[in-house]
Amino acid sequence: GTGKGLPPGMLTSVQLGRLYNTHGRAFDRLFLRYMTYHHRGALTMVQQLAARGGGQEPEISAFTRHVEADQGIEIARMRDLMAELR
Repeated sequence: GTGKGLPPGMLTSVQLGRLYNTHGRAFDRLFLRYMTYHHRGALTMVQQLAARGGGQEPEISAFTRHVEADQGIEIARMRDLMAELR
């Protein structure tokens, strides 16, 4: 779930506590789920920036394209790792 007032992809203290109290393969699965959520949050932030008309400057535009590519790679990596745990 999302915490009120937190930036997209940031975990709540409850979620962090759940992760802290989980072990073994259950920890691995939960960690990967939370990391995927975290990386998707970065994509949400750059999409929100673009929707508000931001990121038009060449440097910011290049940065947001880099974020989108990098986060997409990380999400795919998390998905692959999750498939290995099933």
